[in-house]
Amino acid sequence: MNLLRRSLRRLWPTSPRNRRLAAGAAMLTGAALTSVSIFATGPTAVPEPRTEKAWPVAVMPAMPERRSPSFTAYGRVESSRVAELATDLVAEVAEVRVREGDWVEAGDLLVGLADAETSLLVAEREADLAEQRARLASIRSERDMLTRTLDQARSMHRIARDKLARHQELLDKRLISRSLLDEVVAQANQASIELENHERRLTDLPHRIAAQEALVAKSEALLARARLDLEKTRVRAPFSGPVLAVHVAPGDRTSLGVQLVDLADAGAFEVRVQVPDAYEPRFQRHLELGHGVSASLPNGRELPLSRLARQVRPGQSGLDAFFALAAGGTMPPLGRVVDLRIRLPEEADVVALPIASLYENDRVYAVEDSRLRAIDVERVGELHTPEGEYRVLVRSPELYQGRQVITTQLPKAVSGLLVESSGV
Repeated sequence: MNLLRRSLRRLWPTSPRNRRLAAGAAMLTGAALTSVSIFATGPTAVPEPRTEKAWPVAVMPAMPERRSPSFTAYGRVESSRVAELATDLVAEVAEVRVREGDWVEAGDLLVGLADAETSLLVAEREADLAEQRARLASIRSERDMLTRTLDQARSMHRIARDKLARHQELLDKRLISRSLLDEVVAQANQASIELENHERRLTDLPHRIAAQEALVAKSEALLARARLDLEKTRVRAPFSGPVLAVHVAPGDRTSLGVQLVDLADAGAFEVRVQVPDAYEPRFQRHLELGHGVSASLPNGRELPLSRLARQVRPGQSGLDAFFALAAGGTMPPLGRVVDLRIRLPEEADVVALPIASLYENDRVYAVEDSRLRAIDVERVGELHTPEGEYRVLVRSPELYQGRQVITTQLPKAVSGLLVESSGV
């Protein structure tokens, strides 16, 4: 034993530096031996088998049937007829009966202009017409008189010619003087002149009557124009509707083309709606075929589709549809934006699904043997159930009766994904 101690003492370094190195080496060697012994004597790990996760989903059976697609849109109330009432008279505004926002009926007085000048003009035209009619009556009387006395004038002419012939014979027999024959010749010539004047006047009378009738017609037209101007001093509503603006006040002086009142026709109220691109072809098809497309306001008021625009307005991507708003009841103000529920004619073989069933707007997933299968669908429209639930209407030949469709939104839905389904 003493010999072993002496041997180790000879092997142990004597300098401090070598002692520290030897101590460190001994510690590292001990740690390495300890680690090897732990790994050598430790238990062997057995790997656990991996199990595929089943995602819980809710499903519902597909039930294809005929349904009316619908969708919600916003529209603006407009009127296709807005009258900007103006005048072509130069007159003072005597009265204004309406204000902006008033509701008027067809024929109601809106603005009254001073009518003193136009009333005087009407009286002047009436007197002129009476004068022209009196002249026409006088000419017609003259025609009747000349017609009645034509035979008498011809008889006097014949008598004068016969008298001239007898006196000519007497002169040839030297029974009368030459001076007496000259007097008879003058009488015969005078009778011829009178007959010719009589016939000429009678021939000219139809032209005089026609000219006078034209003057009477002209006077009647001038009188009608004066009465029209008098009527224009009473500006009345051409149709029923709201007053949009009043541009004059009593005391203003009007001139040609001065705008007085703006009035909208209640019978031409309509709601303009921009049609989504997906629905535009169906709108055009239904309108051409005469199928009913209608819309309803939140209060239940029905609005039929009247027409479809033929051009896209600047700043829009689709065409505008116009839904007629029949007069009656409470009319919404022009320019108001309203919420519409638009209904299209029934479509065959469509399935109503919750919005959560739809992926990327054109795909749903069916469940087959607890795994998902993607189905491409055509989105037909929307639907609100009687219970107020929102549904999306889709169509696909693969959505047959009773096929299970998931109604849950999965973050990583792909065909073949394992799911655990439950009914809704």
